[in-house]
Amino acid sequence: MGIVSGSHAARRLAQGIQASVALVLVLLAYGWRLAPAAVPIAAAAVLLAYALFAHVSVAIAKETSPRIQWVTLACGVASATVLIGALVVQYFGRAINNAPMVTIVFAMWLVAGIAATARTRRIRDAVIASTLSAQIGSLANVGFILASYYVLRSSALLEQFFRIEGTYEDFARSGIGDFGTFVIGDLFGGAFFHLLFGGLFGVILGSLGGAVTIGLFRVLKRLPRPIV
Repeated sequence: MGIVSGSHAARRLAQGIQASVALVLVLLAYGWRLAPAAVPIAAAAVLLAYALFAHVSVAIAKETSPRIQWVTLACGVASATVLIGALVVQYFGRAINNAPMVTIVFAMWLVAGIAATARTRRIRDAVIASTLSAQIGSLANVGFILASYYVLRSSALLEQFFRIEGTYEDFARSGIGDFGTFVIGDLFGGAFFHLLFGGLFGVILGSLGGAVTIGLFRVLKRLPRPIV
């Protein structure tokens, strides 16, 4: 019963990630329609890799507990909340220190991997849990960035954000004749790097968390038991 439940939970998590991938692809397609000169091929390729990884994770997760999937989801949603919250703060004209934000996000992805290894004693499961958490956070972040630009286009709030970020100066140096095309291209480039590094750091943090957890269990196992 536990194995079936674990497989079902993994399938639901994977389906949620794949649905998010589809939504971000739609947002990229809309931006491409606005600026045909900016082509989001690189970001789309990473998104397809996300969907494939989520699909493969279902088969691997047949032997795991559904609790791992819930922890993975919780850590991913928590990281998404931090990333989106930081962006909202910047929209309202307040500069933030990115170091604490990145630290918290990485910690969430690391926790997912540690929790998975603590449950199964397998580094492989840590890599999957951390990477899926990273995918959730990265997809939500990129989706919010794209959607918020489309909604706030030509608004005073977005113009204020562009001034704070130095977007107008970057546009002047770019040599591109159309500001809208420049911004869409910049968004597509940012989406690619956010998604790519999100996935890569998920793998790295999962490997690290899994290895440290396994090492700690082995050390504790070798310690002499107290004499009662």
